[in-house]
Amino acid sequence: FLGKRLTGAEALGVFVSFFGVLLIVARGSPAVLASLSLNTGDLWMLLAVLFWALYTVGLAWRPADVDPMLALAAFIVCGLLALIPAAVVEHASGLEISFTPTSIAGMLYIGVFPSFLGYIFYNRGIALVGANKGALFLHLMPVFGTVLAAVFLGERPAWFHLAGIVMIFCGIFLNT
Repeated sequence: FLGKRLTGAEALGVFVSFFGVLLIVARGSPAVLASLSLNTGDLWMLLAVLFWALYTVGLAWRPADVDPMLALAAFIVCGLLALIPAAVVEHASGLEISFTPTSIAGMLYIGVFPSFLGYIFYNRGIALVGANKGALFLHLMPVFGTVLAAVFLGERPAWFHLAGIVMIFCGIFLNT
C-alpha cells in the first residue's frame, strides 16, 4: 500500500513471529489448529483485524498539518457515533449498565489506558517505525496474555508458550 517491499529478513521475521503466535494459539498441537471452527464472533474479530490493518496503513496518509491528537479525537467521535445504534438496541432489549464502584473503575481503566493512551502510543510508534514494522508488534498480544495469565491467574506457562514467545521476539528482531 505504501510502496514498501519486504526484504527477505523482514519476510522471514513476519513468518517466524506469526508461527510463534500460532504455536501459542494452537497450544503446541497442530490438531488444535485443524479442529478450529469459526463462529460469528470469530468472523467479527477477523473483520476488526482487517479494519485495524487499514487504520494502521491509513496513518501514513494523515496530512502532516493535521495534529495527531485532533485526528485521534475525530476517530474517537466517529467510533462513539458508530456505537450508538448498538447501545440503543441493547437498552431497548432491557439491558442496562450497573453503575457500581467496580464497574466505574473498569470503564475508567478501559477509557484511559487501552482506549486513549494505547492509541497515542500505537500511533506514535507507527509514525516512528512505519506501518510495516509497527504492525508486527501486535504479535506481542499473546506474549502479554501469557505473562498476565501467569501473574494474575496463577497459570503456569507451558513449553509452547515459551517457544512461541521466543519465536515472536526473534521474528520482531529479524523484521526490525
